[in-house]
Amino acid sequence: MKIDKYSAILGSAIGFPEMKGLTDTRPLASLPFDGKYRLIDFQLSSLANAGIRSVYGIFRGQNIRSIFDHIRSGREWGLNTLLSHYFLGFYNTREDSVYADEEYYDQILTYLKRSGSDLTVYMSSDILCNIDLEQVIHLHNANERHMTVVYKKLPAESISAANDILEIDETDSVVGRREFEASNPVEKMSAGIYVISTPWLIEQIEKEMEKNEPQNLRFLLRDLAVADKALAFEYTGYLANISSVSSYYKANMDMLDPQKFYSLLYSNQKVYTKVKNEEATYFARESTVKNAQFASGSIVRGTVEHSIISRNCRVSANSQVTNSIIFPKVTIGEGAVVENAIIDKNVSIAAGVTIRGSKENPVVIGKTSEVVEDIV
Repeated sequence: MKIDKYSAILGSAIGFPEMKGLTDTRPLASLPFDGKYRLIDFQLSSLANAGIRSVYGIFRGQNIRSIFDHIRSGREWGLNTLLSHYFLGFYNTREDSVYADEEYYDQILTYLKRSGSDLTVYMSSDILCNIDLEQVIHLHNANERHMTVVYKKLPAESISAANDILEIDETDSVVGRREFEASNPVEKMSAGIYVISTPWLIEQIEKEMEKNEPQNLRFLLRDLAVADKALAFEYTGYLANISSVSSYYKANMDMLDPQKFYSLLYSNQKVYTKVKNEEATYFARESTVKNAQFASGSIVRGTVEHSIISRNCRVSANSQVTNSIIFPKVTIGEGAVVENAIIDKNVSIAAGVTIRGSKENPVVIGKTSEVVEDIV
């Protein structure tokens, strides 16, 4: 596939208030996943596997340091070659705003016009999947449409108010969009992935800019999919819709199910992330581990069951971690109990402390906290 024919835009400018502090200092795209990945790795990997080497990322200016730290040169996704390009755009609109600020579209248009691409792929960072974009692009080209949108059939409990429910006719064309109805057992949810003719997209953006209150790109594409009767492509692989603490927690816990783990991470498409050259995790003789995953560099002396432990964590003797997600550089003191919790980066849990939530409502401990009292 010719790499200069395609460009990509990663959308991450809206907020999700139900993330309970996990996205206060970082965009959703840079949240850790399954111990060693970040959510943005899956979009970048899908693009890399399709040979797309020109990427523009949309982020709010208040919380992008972690994105810079993670992507760096972009080497892992083939973005550091002479023919590759990646750019980050920063905006100051409120997280809950559907409208674009003055510079928003100016920067996107500059990128699209300079890219010289035939097609643009748009992907939302709140959708976790490992999609073969070459299939979508092939179908798009074969049908000669302006736009193709990817959708997934999901049960009602996996869909949030931020998602679009598509109405699709017998010709696989999007003919409408409607409100989410919890009573419906299965819905056709947009995966927030679009393949669009670049010249046509430029025209539509220029029209949108003439409005008094232009919508940001995510909402513009949502409307265009219906107005232009976009082609609908059904994705049948693993997909998680990350819009709240509970959905994020469930997606991580899904990785302890071998079928879902291999479906997402060991399909025909590789998932790339920033490489860390660290020693393997050490398990002491007194440690007990059941159905858990560990990244590198940790020391485990206690009990870990049905949990995901990130890099450089310390699980002390006689401590117990169950049904939990532990971010990097967390220290769990001797005799501490952590159950149904999400422990953010650089947290220290004192000896003997108990942190206990539920599977439906896991406890979230904020970054760099020192926990010295029980949280139940």
